[in-house]
Amino acid sequence: MTDLGALLIGLFATVLAVMGLVAYRSGAIRLVGVLWELATFWPRAAHPLAPPCYVERAVPELTRRIGQLTADGNAVVLSGQSHGSVLAAATILQLPDHCRRRVALLTYGAPLGNRYRRFFPAYVSDEMLREVGSRLAWRWINLWRYTDAVGGPVFVPLVDGPDDPAARVDRRVRDPKGLLIPPTDTVPPPVQGHRFTPDDDFHDAIRELVGRLGRTGD
Repeated sequence: MTDLGALLIGLFATVLAVMGLVAYRSGAIRLVGVLWELATFWPRAAHPLAPPCYVERAVPELTRRIGQLTADGNAVVLSGQSHGSVLAAATILQLPDHCRRRVALLTYGAPLGNRYRRFFPAYVSDEMLREVGSRLAWRWINLWRYTDAVGGPVFVPLVDGPDDPAARVDRRVRDPKGLLIPPTDTVPPPVQGHRFTPDDDFHDAIRELVGRLGRTGD
């Protein structure tokens, strides 16, 4: 019985690992995760049977942390991926003016424009998004890809021309980075889609935002 129990425990661990791998690679499972994250973004007043809303804790904590950093004289580049971009935008609207003068915003894989503005126009509208940009003096860059099924541009095509400050927010990045096999690899560059990792486009955007913060005179 001892040997049988040890065998069953090992078999259970193996089955659990295989199930986790299958779930991770399953598009349907990832879709459930996206829907779950979307549902728990809104407070329970919108859907009382849902789990607790993480935004009610995340936004105040972010606001407090940014306040601490700026009070010490630091400049802050707030970075938000996917639903994190929605949290970042909500946080910007909660910051006092003396904090916002030392804050810039970088978003990527952001569903703010092509998802939230479309499905929740009473809460995320063009006016609300422009208010976020205005409060930051338009120190905001949004990286997006055509291959991203979740994120996209925030303002395109709703800009009012090249002089509109919103026209400088959205930056389309190439995906894949190229079609040829790099000299240091054996396969062509992969299609990243909604996956974002710190690359040259990311670091260039960070450097530009840091430079803009340095020109505020604070």
